[in-house]
Amino acid sequence: MISIAIYNLKGGVGKTTSAVNLAYLAAEAGKNTVLWDWDPQGAASWYLGGDQSRKKAIRMVSKGETVGSMEVITPYPNLSLVPADLSLRKADTELAGQAGAKRLLKKMVEPVTKEASVLIFDCPPSLSPSVEYLLSGVDLVLVPMIPSPLSIRAMEQLMAFYQGVKGGPADIRGFFTMVDMRRRIHIQTLGQAKKLPIPMLKNWIPVDSGAEQMGERRAPLTSYDRSGRAAVAYQKMWKEIARLCKGQI
Repeated sequence: MISIAIYNLKGGVGKTTSAVNLAYLAAEAGKNTVLWDWDPQGAASWYLGGDQSRKKAIRMVSKGETVGSMEVITPYPNLSLVPADLSLRKADTELAGQAGAKRLLKKMVEPVTKEASVLIFDCPPSLSPSVEYLLSGVDLVLVPMIPSPLSIRAMEQLMAFYQGVKGGPADIRGFFTMVDMRRRIHIQTLGQAKKLPIPMLKNWIPVDSGAEQMGERRAPLTSYDRSGRAAVAYQKMWKEIARLCKGQI
């Protein structure tokens, strides 16, 4: 089993879009996949129709509700969802009042590791204690970035933070999203990718109107568009990730 967190300190970089599409592609490849929405905004849950869950997500932390009781089956084979809602904004407060918060999060994840081949977390754009604990326990953190100064700066802050922290993520890698090759700054940033303080995936996601339809359709991109630029790029990216994690999936 491989656990992957999609994370960036900065919002609006394609984090949720990437989490949903990579989870869908993993499931399509025949892997039993769980997408765990850890963002109180619940955008990933909304895309996959899990926003109608009557149970508040915070109950997993505050009441010890099992992941199985929260898990929602999506319309897509091999793909299930642990939905989020605004109650998760209280996660850090709840964890602060409990001894062994890091162990508690690990205990919450354990049942999923026994059933799933791929576990993908959609993380909120913050470095709160709960997110820090979560990132420390995954096999791979993927950092989506728009090739722009602010997005790069957020990644640099993340890398600087983990340089001074013991027990950080096992592996951190970046990838570019919303790439517009008509823009000079995007071209320059891609050309200097090897100089960044983070190993980069070879594949990147171009800006594409087809991806914007995810909100209208409330569906993963490649479930309705297989040949668009972003759809093809996500398919290539999942194959790259699968090769990178060979032996764990």
